[in-house]
Amino acid sequence: MWQAEERKFVIRAKEKLKIIKHFIARGKRSLVIYWPATPSARQGMKKSGYTVGKNDALKVRLVRVDLPGSVEVLITNLWEEEGHSPEEFKDLYFLRWGVETNICLQTNILQMESFTGLGVTSVLQDFYATVMIANLHSVLIKDAQQSVDIQENEKMYPMKINKNKSFAKLKSCIVFLFIYEDVQTILLKLNAYFVKNLVPVRKGRSFPRMRKNQQTKSKYKTFPNFKPAY
Repeated sequence: MWQAEERKFVIRAKEKLKIIKHFIARGKRSLVIYWPATPSARQGMKKSGYTVGKNDALKVRLVRVDLPGSVEVLITNLWEEEGHSPEEFKDLYFLRWGVETNICLQTNILQMESFTGLGVTSVLQDFYATVMIANLHSVLIKDAQQSVDIQENEKMYPMKINKNKSFAKLKSCIVFLFIYEDVQTILLKLNAYFVKNLVPVRKGRSFPRMRKNQQTKSKYKTFPNFKPAY
Protein backbone atom coordinates (compact mmCIF):
# COMPACT_ATOMS: atom_id res chain seq x y z
CA MET A 1 0.00 0.00 0.00
CA TRP A 2 1.12 3.58 -0.64
CA GLN A 3 1.88 5.79 2.29
CA ALA A 4 -1.38 6.93 3.89
CA GLU A 5 -0.16 10.50 4.60
CA GLU A 6 0.76 12.35 1.43
CA ARG A 7 4.12 14.12 1.38
CA LYS A 8 4.45 16.97 -1.08
CA PHE A 9 7.33 16.81 -3.53
CA VAL A 10 8.71 18.40 -6.71
CA ILE A 11 11.36 16.54 -8.70
CA ARG A 12 12.86 17.01 -12.15
CA ALA A 13 12.00 14.32 -14.68
CA LYS A 14 14.50 12.65 -16.99
CA GLU A 15 13.70 13.79 -20.49
CA LYS A 16 14.76 10.43 -21.98
CA LEU A 17 11.72 8.69 -20.46
CA LYS A 18 9.07 7.84 -23.04
CA ILE A 19 6.24 9.22 -20.95
CA ILE A 20 8.07 12.54 -20.60
CA LYS A 21 8.86 12.72 -24.31
CA HIS A 22 5.18 12.11 -25.07
CA PHE A 23 4.12 14.83 -22.62
CA ILE A 24 6.50 17.39 -24.18
CA ALA A 25 5.33 16.48 -27.68
CA ARG A 26 1.69 17.14 -26.70
CA GLY A 27 2.59 20.74 -25.79
CA LYS A 28 0.53 20.78 -22.60
CA ARG A 29 1.54 22.93 -19.63
CA SER A 30 0.22 20.51 -17.01
CA LEU A 31 -1.15 16.98 -16.99
CA VAL A 32 -2.20 14.51 -14.28
CA ILE A 33 -1.24 10.90 -15.00
CA TYR A 34 -1.08 7.55 -13.22
CA TRP A 35 2.50 6.28 -13.27
CA PRO A 36 2.94 2.49 -12.87
CA ALA A 37 5.81 1.29 -10.71
CA THR A 38 8.66 -0.49 -12.49
CA PRO A 39 10.10 -3.73 -11.07
CA SER A 40 13.19 -1.90 -9.81
CA ALA A 41 11.00 0.77 -8.19
CA ARG A 42 8.88 -1.87 -6.46
CA GLN A 43 12.03 -3.54 -5.19
CA GLY A 44 13.36 -0.25 -3.85
CA MET A 45 10.06 0.53 -2.14
CA LYS A 46 10.03 -2.93 -0.58
CA LYS A 47 13.45 -2.27 0.98
CA SER A 48 12.00 0.93 2.47
CA GLY A 49 9.09 -0.96 4.01
CA TYR A 50 6.38 -0.35 1.42
CA THR A 51 4.57 -3.02 -0.57
CA VAL A 52 3.65 -2.00 -4.11
CA GLY A 53 1.75 -4.39 -6.35
CA LYS A 54 2.24 -4.85 -10.09
CA ASN A 55 -1.05 -3.11 -10.84
CA ASP A 56 -0.52 -0.18 -8.47
CA ALA A 57 0.08 3.22 -10.00
CA LEU A 58 1.07 6.54 -8.49
CA LYS A 59 -0.99 9.61 -9.30
CA VAL A 60 1.38 12.44 -10.24
CA ARG A 61 1.23 15.73 -12.05
CA LEU A 62 3.58 16.68 -14.90
CA VAL A 63 4.36 20.38 -15.29
CA ARG A 64 6.23 21.89 -18.23
CA VAL A 65 8.81 24.60 -17.49
CA ASP A 66 10.17 26.50 -20.49
CA LEU A 67 13.75 27.67 -20.02
CA PRO A 68 16.00 29.59 -22.43
CA GLY A 69 16.99 26.97 -24.99
CA SER A 70 15.46 23.96 -23.23
CA VAL A 71 12.36 22.44 -21.67
CA GLU A 72 12.24 20.86 -18.22
CA VAL A 73 9.43 18.69 -16.87
CA LEU A 74 8.67 18.55 -13.17
CA ILE A 75 6.91 15.67 -11.44
CA THR A 76 4.89 16.75 -8.43
CA ASN A 77 1.86 16.13 -6.25
CA LEU A 78 1.11 19.84 -5.86
CA TRP A 79 -2.31 19.82 -7.47
CA GLU A 80 -3.86 22.64 -9.45
CA GLU A 81 -7.11 22.36 -7.51
CA GLU A 82 -5.11 23.14 -4.38
CA GLY A 83 -4.10 26.49 -5.89
CA HIS A 84 -0.78 25.53 -7.53
CA SER A 85 -1.06 26.88 -11.06
CA PRO A 86 1.44 25.89 -13.80
CA GLU A 87 2.78 29.46 -13.89
CA GLU A 88 4.11 29.14 -10.33
CA PHE A 89 6.45 26.27 -11.09
CA LYS A 90 9.06 28.24 -13.03
CA ASP A 91 9.91 30.29 -9.92
CA LEU A 92 9.60 27.17 -7.78
CA TYR A 93 12.00 25.34 -10.11
CA PHE A 94 14.70 27.97 -9.58
CA LEU A 95 14.40 27.70 -5.79
CA ARG A 96 16.09 24.29 -6.03
CA TRP A 97 19.26 25.94 -7.35
CA GLY A 98 20.54 26.84 -3.88
CA VAL A 99 20.14 23.22 -2.78
CA GLU A 100 21.90 21.83 -5.84
CA THR A 101 24.83 24.26 -5.60
CA ASN A 102 25.22 23.40 -1.93
CA ILE A 103 25.42 19.69 -2.81
CA CYS A 104 28.04 20.56 -5.43
CA LEU A 105 29.98 22.52 -2.82
CA GLN A 106 29.92 19.63 -0.37
CA THR A 107 30.89 16.93 -2.87
CA ASN A 108 33.43 18.84 -4.99
CA ILE A 109 34.98 21.69 -3.00
CA LEU A 110 34.70 20.04 0.43
CA GLN A 111 35.05 16.52 -1.03
CA MET A 112 32.59 15.09 1.49
CA GLU A 113 32.68 11.67 -0.18
CA SER A 114 36.43 11.37 0.36
CA PHE A 115 36.16 9.53 3.66
CA THR A 116 39.19 8.67 5.78
CA GLY A 117 37.71 5.23 6.49
CA LEU A 118 34.87 2.94 5.48
CA GLY A 119 33.46 2.22 8.96
CA VAL A 120 30.33 3.87 10.32
CA THR A 121 32.30 5.88 12.89
CA SER A 122 34.75 7.18 10.29
CA VAL A 123 32.01 8.19 7.86
CA LEU A 124 29.98 9.97 10.55
CA GLN A 125 33.06 11.71 11.89
CA ASP A 126 34.05 12.99 8.44
CA PHE A 127 30.50 13.99 7.61
CA TYR A 128 29.94 16.07 10.75
CA ALA A 129 33.40 17.62 10.51
CA THR A 130 32.66 18.72 6.94
CA VAL A 131 29.27 20.16 7.91
CA MET A 132 30.87 22.03 10.81
CA ILE A 133 33.51 23.56 8.53
CA ALA A 134 30.83 24.53 6.00
CA ASN A 135 28.75 26.25 8.67
CA LEU A 136 31.78 28.07 10.10
CA HIS A 137 32.80 29.16 6.61
CA SER A 138 29.29 30.50 5.95
CA VAL A 139 29.46 32.65 9.10
CA LEU A 140 32.96 33.98 8.37
CA ILE A 141 32.45 34.93 4.73
CA LYS A 142 29.22 36.75 5.59
CA ASP A 143 31.17 39.57 7.27
CA ALA A 144 33.79 39.55 4.51
CA GLN A 145 31.10 39.77 1.82
CA GLN A 146 29.53 42.75 3.59
CA SER A 147 32.91 44.51 3.47
CA VAL A 148 33.17 43.76 -0.26
CA ASP A 149 29.66 45.09 -0.88
CA ILE A 150 30.41 48.32 0.97
CA GLN A 151 33.60 48.97 -0.99
CA GLU A 152 32.09 50.17 -4.25
CA ASN A 153 34.59 50.09 -7.10
CA GLU A 154 34.74 50.61 -10.83
CA LYS A 155 34.79 46.94 -11.77
CA MET A 156 32.44 45.76 -14.46
CA TYR A 157 30.71 43.10 -12.32
CA PRO A 158 29.71 42.74 -8.66
CA MET A 159 32.22 40.66 -6.72
CA LYS A 160 31.83 37.80 -4.27
CA ILE A 161 34.13 35.71 -2.10
CA ASN A 162 35.96 32.89 -3.88
CA LYS A 163 34.61 29.82 -2.07
CA ASN A 164 37.27 27.47 -3.37
CA LYS A 165 40.15 29.57 -2.02
CA SER A 166 38.37 30.65 1.16
CA PHE A 167 37.62 27.03 2.10
CA ALA A 168 41.25 26.10 1.44
CA LYS A 169 42.46 28.90 3.70
CA LEU A 170 39.99 28.04 6.43
CA LYS A 171 40.99 24.37 6.36
CA SER A 172 44.65 25.30 6.83
CA CYS A 173 43.83 27.53 9.81
CA ILE A 174 40.94 25.81 11.53
CA VAL A 175 43.11 23.87 14.00
CA PHE A 176 44.67 27.13 15.21
CA LEU A 177 41.22 28.45 16.13
CA PHE A 178 40.99 25.73 18.77
CA ILE A 179 44.54 25.65 20.13
CA TYR A 180 45.56 29.33 20.19
CA GLU A 181 44.23 31.91 22.62
CA ASP A 182 44.53 34.83 20.20
CA VAL A 183 41.61 33.76 18.03
CA GLN A 184 40.75 37.32 17.00
CA THR A 185 44.04 37.77 15.14
CA ILE A 186 43.46 34.57 13.16
CA LEU A 187 39.93 35.64 12.27
CA LEU A 188 41.16 39.06 11.11
CA LYS A 189 43.77 37.41 8.89
CA LEU A 190 41.13 35.10 7.43
CA ASN A 191 38.82 38.03 6.77
CA ALA A 192 41.60 39.95 5.01
CA TYR A 193 42.36 36.92 2.84
CA PHE A 194 38.70 36.45 1.95
CA VAL A 195 38.29 40.08 0.89
CA LYS A 196 41.33 39.91 -1.40
CA ASN A 197 40.27 36.73 -3.21
CA LEU A 198 37.14 37.49 -5.17
CA VAL A 199 35.33 36.30 -8.29
CA PRO A 200 32.93 38.28 -10.48
CA VAL A 201 29.19 37.66 -10.46
CA ARG A 202 27.98 37.45 -14.05
CA LYS A 203 24.21 37.27 -13.97
CA GLY A 204 22.11 35.79 -16.71
CA ARG A 205 24.64 33.20 -17.88
CA SER A 206 23.47 29.74 -18.89
CA PHE A 207 25.32 26.62 -19.93
CA PRO A 208 24.21 23.37 -21.55
CA ARG A 209 23.73 20.56 -19.03
CA MET A 210 26.73 18.23 -19.03
CA ARG A 211 25.79 14.62 -18.42
CA LYS A 212 28.44 12.92 -16.31
CA ASN A 213 29.17 9.24 -15.93
CA GLN A 214 28.07 7.69 -12.69
CA GLN A 215 30.64 6.93 -10.04
CA THR A 216 32.59 3.74 -10.30
CA LYS A 217 32.85 1.29 -7.41
CA SER A 218 36.07 2.94 -6.23
CA LYS A 219 36.18 4.54 -2.80
CA TYR A 220 36.06 8.07 -4.14
CA LYS A 221 35.81 9.74 -7.51
CA THR A 222 34.84 13.35 -8.02
CA PHE A 223 33.90 15.26 -11.12
CA PRO A 224 35.01 18.85 -10.38
CA ASN A 225 35.06 21.46 -13.12
CA PHE A 226 37.83 23.30 -11.32
CA LYS A 227 41.15 22.66 -9.65
CA PRO A 228 40.83 22.61 -5.82
CA ALA A 229 42.89 25.26 -4.06
CA TYR A 230 44.29 22.72 -1.61
